[in-house]
Amino acid sequence: MKKWLTASLLALVAGSVFAASDNTNNTVNTDVSTTATSAQPQEMSIAKLKLGGKEITVLIAETEEQRKQGLMYVDKMEENNGMIFSYGAPVEKACMWMKDTKIPLDVAFIDGAGKIVNIEADMKPLSTDNHCNTSGPIYYALEMNAGWFAKNGVKPGDSLSN
Repeated sequence: MKKWLTASLLALVAGSVFAASDNTNNTVNTDVSTTATSAQPQEMSIAKLKLGGKEITVLIAETEEQRKQGLMYVDKMEENNGMIFSYGAPVEKACMWMKDTKIPLDVAFIDGAGKIVNIEADMKPLSTDNHCNTSGPIYYALEMNAGWFAKNGVKPGDSLSN
């Protein structure tokens, strides 16, 4: 039962906007609409959440196409920005990889109540190594810049809020 994010996203989603990258420098851009590149999804919703005492802005990958795309081809992401992958149902073993992803990332796997159950750190850019949840079913995965969770004291057991 994905109670937490469903309610939060309904309250927080700022509409469907293109928010993947611009054609100039492939920087994650959650503020404005720009012309899409062929490598990026055309529409992605955004939300503002709180984690580790910080407000974060996340792109929401909720379709299979958006989850497959993830943050591929992005050159830079602002410090408190990320991407949340919403699976829509519990996933026993979710794995992430970095194929065509240029920036180093960490990923937190999150249960249906918004609680972090596992964090995989230091996912290397352009790698096909799998980084999987190890703590049972999850509903979400949150990717942030490498080191963000440690820098902000975020660990398993902590929860996202709106």
